[in-house]
Amino acid sequence: MDPLAYVPFCGPPPEPGALMSRWLLDPALLAGLAVALGLGLWLARDRRLMAGGWVLVALLFVSPLCALSMALFSARVAQHLMLTLVAAPLIAAALPSVRMPPLAAAGLFAAAFWIWHAPAPYTATLESDLVYWAMHLSLFGAAVLLWSALVAAVREAPFAAFLAVAVTAAQMTLYAVLIVLSPSVWHVWHLSTAPLWGLSALADQALAGALMWVGGGLLMAVSVALVLSRRFLAGTAAGGRTLAAQESST
Repeated sequence: MDPLAYVPFCGPPPEPGALMSRWLLDPALLAGLAVALGLGLWLARDRRLMAGGWVLVALLFVSPLCALSMALFSARVAQHLMLTLVAAPLIAAALPSVRMPPLAAAGLFAAAFWIWHAPAPYTATLESDLVYWAMHLSLFGAAVLLWSALVAAVREAPFAAFLAVAVTAAQMTLYAVLIVLSPSVWHVWHLSTAPLWGLSALADQALAGALMWVGGGLLMAVSVALVLSRRFLAGTAAGGRTLAAQESST
C-alpha cells in the first residue's frame, strides 16, 4: 500500500512545515482517554502518579508526535519508549500491584515487543486502525503488567525483579543493535515517508535503533531507580512503623 495515498489513524505522513498543526483531537480518542483516566484515578493508590501517567499517554497520541510517527520509524520508537518505559511504570506504581512472576511478565512484554516491531505486523498497524490499536493496547498493557510485577517483587523477590529488568533491557538492546547494523530497511512503509524529513529510510532506521539503544537504556534506568526504589523505601518505612508499634505494645 502506498503510504502517501492511505490515511492511517494519525493522519497522512506530515511534511516538516505542517507538523505543528497536526494535533489529533479525535472525539473517540479523547473520550477513551478520559474514561481511562477516570477509572485509573478511581483505582489508584497514588493519584498524582496516575494522572501523570495518563497525561503523558494523551500527549503521545494527541500531540503532533502521533502524526510524525507515520513518517519516521524513529518517531514511532520514541513514542513507544515513552509509552512503555515512562507512562507504564507511573501507572503501574499508582495501582495495586499484580502478583505475577517478574520473569513471566518480562517474557510477555518481550513477545509483544518483538511481534509488533517485526516487519509484517508493523506494516499492518499502519494500514488498519484496528491493528494499530491492537498493537498499542497490547504493548502498553504488557508494559503495565511488567512494571506492576516488578513493583510487587522489588522487596519480596529482588533477584527475580533484577533478572526481569536485565532480560527486558537485553532484548530491547538486541533489537536496537539489529536495526542499527542492518544493511537493509526493515519497514518498507518508510521508504517514501522518511525522505519527507531529509532522511533515507535506512538512516531513519539507524536513528531509531540509536534511540532505543541509548535513550531506552537511560529511560529504563531512571524508571527503575525512581519507581522501584520509591516502592522499596515505602515498604521499608511501613515495616519500620509496624515493628515500632509491636515494640511499643510489649
